[in-house]
Amino acid sequence: MTDRLYRFRPLCRLLDKNELLNQEIFFAAPDNLNDPMEGFRDIFWKGDEIAWANLFRHYLLCLEWGYSIVSLGGESEPLSWRNIPILNVDAISFTPQYAERINKLIEAFLANESIKKLVRSLSAMTHPIRREELAAYLQPVHTLALSIIKRNYSDHGLARKAEPDSGVDEYLKHTMEQVDLVLQSAARLAAEAPDAERAVAGLFEAQRYMLDELKFIDRYNKSNEPFEPNRAFVLFEFPIEYVGKLETLVYPDWYTACFMKECRDSSVWGSYGDNHTAACLIFNVGDGKSPPSLRLRRIAGANGSDPVVDYVPHYFQEVVYENEHLPVDFFRSLGRVPVPDLSRGWFTDRAGRRSICADDMFNDEKAWRERYWEAFNHGITRKLQAWHYEKEQRLILTGMGYDFMEPSSRLTHYDFKDLEGIIFGIKTPIDKKIAICRVIEEKCRASNRTDFRFFQAYYAQGKGCIEHREMKFLRFNLPRTNTAIDEDGSEAMGKL
Repeated sequence: MTDRLYRFRPLCRLLDKNELLNQEIFFAAPDNLNDPMEGFRDIFWKGDEIAWANLFRHYLLCLEWGYSIVSLGGESEPLSWRNIPILNVDAISFTPQYAERINKLIEAFLANESIKKLVRSLSAMTHPIRREELAAYLQPVHTLALSIIKRNYSDHGLARKAEPDSGVDEYLKHTMEQVDLVLQSAARLAAEAPDAERAVAGLFEAQRYMLDELKFIDRYNKSNEPFEPNRAFVLFEFPIEYVGKLETLVYPDWYTACFMKECRDSSVWGSYGDNHTAACLIFNVGDGKSPPSLRLRRIAGANGSDPVVDYVPHYFQEVVYENEHLPVDFFRSLGRVPVPDLSRGWFTDRAGRRSICADDMFNDEKAWRERYWEAFNHGITRKLQAWHYEKEQRLILTGMGYDFMEPSSRLTHYDFKDLEGIIFGIKTPIDKKIAICRVIEEKCRASNRTDFRFFQAYYAQGKGCIEHREMKFLRFNLPRTNTAIDEDGSEAMGKL
């Protein structure tokens, strides 16, 4: 166990944005961290006909939601996944007329022979289906779904009456036949290849790379034409985006504040220490025997409509550096979906039959919960081996009990007594050092504290690393108001 951890902060945040003055620690979203693989999970799909049919049903409803926004508003407001209630889209019913229309839409989609055949084929797959493969199947399904949505709108007077077009129907039939050929290729690879999963993944990764390149070329050739992002989102980007967003049904959003076990690496000082000009905060995180933790003042709940703010202990989690990721079974890990919606929208078909994918959760919920949170923590504490020099420890906020989507809700405050000291970088400007000392002096006077310590980083040639020495003459003599000499002969800091 460790009793202190280090947090590098650039001067622009520490001083200009008053992080030090306000004793702030901000929890960042994974997208704001410097590793693009941060929080990556090896999600796969393997289920029975009920689970697969419900996935396509969920896809259709999300697509219809986005389609309706573009139909009504066009490009007037940006469209994103924030506008699509992916967590409970199948539970929303504004009016009886709306519910009737949506039910007819779902029936027309799931009754389509191509969709029924695809559901049967996917449920019979022996290998786990991963992101690229699922996206490949959704591309043609997307074309069919859009066609059925347009027909539904026309039938209910929401769009101009569409005349039957045999050419469109023939194209959709041909497109879905191509899916069947791809399914056969994947099944054959899974059955015959020595490393089946890797072989199947390679097939669909190659297809994805080709599609990405073709899309880029198309955008490049049309770069002088007006671009309609909302329309592009619904018509072209939706299948791949949907696969990425499905993860939000599995685990809650999470946010992190990063600390380190050491501060001797020059490359760390160069990057996180802003080219050695920043400061490194030293936090006392325990007694070295218990798991390290830090008390932070933040929103801890709600009293009616009012947030409750209090100090909450946060325990550090050590980052493990490895290139393997724990596989996550999507259909058996839907932890964010409320149980009523889960049972109705994912684990039950229209005849009331229950999917075998529900057995894990409903037969022994306690054991399922333990596995669920173990897998969640595994995913948020893994980084590639290339980052091992960081020796990172992180605090975590999750959105399961409270919504931390707004950045302001993730701004927390530590107790000043837990800030043990500050290390100045090799190139920290002297005026910035003085500004930092002024802030700390006022805080020490307010809390009657005399044990705060300052350190100066330097290059230790014999060790080949960055060390830090204590600035022992820099002391606060609180009872006095002027610079004075302590009994040991060192100069005390009062008014400088």
